[in-house]
Amino acid sequence: MNLREGSLLQGGRYRIEKVLGQGGFGITYSGYQTNLEAKVAIKEFFMKDLCNRDATTSQVSVGSVGSRETVETFRQKFLKEARNIFRLKHKHIISVIDVFEENGTAYYVMEHVGGGSLAGKVLHGALPEEDAVRYTRQVADALAFVHSKRMMHLDVKPANILLDDNDNAVLIDFGLAKQYDTEGHQTSSTPVGISHGYAPLEQYKRGGVSTFSPATDIYSLGATLFKLVTGITPPEASDVNDEGLPALPQEISAPVRRAIEAAMQPKRKDRPQSVGEFLSLLESTDNRVQSTDNREQGEDLIDDSDVEVTVLPESGKIKDERLKIKEQSENFDRSQKAKAIDEQSEATKKTDNEETRALEKEPELVAITNNEPSEPKKNRTAWVVAVLGVLIGCGLFFAFSGGDGSDYNSSYSSDDGGAAPGEQIEEPASSSSARTFTVDGVEFKMVAVKGGTFQMGATSEQQNPFGDERPVHSVTLSNYYIGETEVTQALWQAVMGSNPSSFTGNSQRPVECVSWDDCQTFISRLNSKTGMNFRLPTEAEWEYAARGGNRSNKTQYSGSSNIENVAWYDSNSGSTTHPVKGKSPNELGLYDMSGNVWEWCSDWYSSDYYSNSPHNNPQGPSSGSCRVLRGGSWNILAQYCRVALRNYNGPAYRYDSYGLRLAL
Repeated sequence: MNLREGSLLQGGRYRIEKVLGQGGFGITYSGYQTNLEAKVAIKEFFMKDLCNRDATTSQVSVGSVGSRETVETFRQKFLKEARNIFRLKHKHIISVIDVFEENGTAYYVMEHVGGGSLAGKVLHGALPEEDAVRYTRQVADALAFVHSKRMMHLDVKPANILLDDNDNAVLIDFGLAKQYDTEGHQTSSTPVGISHGYAPLEQYKRGGVSTFSPATDIYSLGATLFKLVTGITPPEASDVNDEGLPALPQEISAPVRRAIEAAMQPKRKDRPQSVGEFLSLLESTDNRVQSTDNREQGEDLIDDSDVEVTVLPESGKIKDERLKIKEQSENFDRSQKAKAIDEQSEATKKTDNEETRALEKEPELVAITNNEPSEPKKNRTAWVVAVLGVLIGCGLFFAFSGGDGSDYNSSYSSDDGGAAPGEQIEEPASSSSARTFTVDGVEFKMVAVKGGTFQMGATSEQQNPFGDERPVHSVTLSNYYIGETEVTQALWQAVMGSNPSSFTGNSQRPVECVSWDDCQTFISRLNSKTGMNFRLPTEAEWEYAARGGNRSNKTQYSGSSNIENVAWYDSNSGSTTHPVKGKSPNELGLYDMSGNVWEWCSDWYSSDYYSNSPHNNPQGPSSGSCRVLRGGSWNILAQYCRVALRNYNGPAYRYDSYGLRLAL
């Protein structure tokens, strides 16, 4: 029994629309992601011969104790299937954007691809050779990427190839995919299912394909091309071994004939040993057509595979991506529109006597808390400004010294608690507005952010915003500090004594695989070591800083409207994080506020919070189930690295795209 139309998942975040297909191990639905206002495909783990569903509550149950063990084994494999797909960021591979457990079972959410499957397209006969070759090349491109990750798909066939709205091929269903170690051995001996006509002889062996060899997928790719150009299901591998391939129609070109015959050789050693070698056999095909990059959301996703979902453990620490927001169209208008520039601030000059009196009266700089009023000064310990009066070139530099033993520099006065709206005050360069701290030999810098008033949310330059970015509303913030960079693995290691990150090898990469709760533990220990009051930024503080504070140049991303200048995201990251400060900073001298890793904020998330947000120093809702994440990450398309984009997840979730930035 499937979920009813209109059923809600994840507290209303997803709505079921209709069933697209059902196999022995799962049901695929067309769904709607309400917060992104986008169609998605939702795959539910449901073993039709062993699982039952309560019609009232939608809870899935299993009858016998013995069956429960079997179902749980395959439920874990189902989740690993989602992880396998999530790791593969490629234009011709389906994208997983969420995974979760609910109703006593598991689900993963995929981008919606709307052109049906190649199985449906070839249902009424052979395709024109030009189309068949183009689709084959696109799937080959995806397979080459899969093989580069030491993985094999092991179930390439027309039913597992969808077509997007631009008629490009998208490879799906990694339920049989296997991971192999660096020596080429599979990481488990779990048997695989078989797609008859498309699986080579070695997949029929007990234990499946035990060693890594692209030639196994190449057989299936050749069999898929056979189907596309003939309209006939390929013969069983054993029949090919005994009798050879049947005669191909005369109208098939010599290069296509040569590629099919080479790929479908019974012995693995006799086939092309790489995707590139296979494609070289098609090089002389006159009808070669290159694939395009445009992928847009469509209408129907068909998953008509009915094979066992068996996925091997991964050889890394790649985590589930519960909320990997995936853009359904890359055709966004990037034009930049006008936005009023917030006030600048003027450095306050003091006499030597005033400086001396200030230092004697208030020797220590203390952290500004979230609920601190922007004025007057008497309600908090003031920020102290000391003028050295040293003119270097054409710049005037100011130095602070805090009472906690941490030396730092700053270049502005914050005595006024924030300039009044519209006030034009000259502020010194942000590069010197910082405090530097050291923990066990690891230095990190906190940049001073001058408080002020700004427009938060879907302002004019934020193209294609989502509903929770509205309404645009005025927010006034007090002065605060924010991390120059995301917290690095080096700093996390110095504080915590361990490194949870998936992407290691350079300690200046941002730490990731950290939950909101983990961040609180880290901050508590950091505060014990430093005697300071570090914390996560509020969502408003994060967005104000990402926009460049009162130096904002009204850009779509943090520091630029050209994302290549400022962010590591899915098109340039190489599917990994990068050391901090590898791209240009924004107007405040802050790095990677767009891209690299998502950054936890202190606020609870609410989709309608902007409608009733306080004007001064908003803290977010008083309660909730999810915490806010901001900034986008290495595996997110450009649209989701905008400064106004809001993300969220449960405070206990850890993924290899979740990190943090400190506030003070």
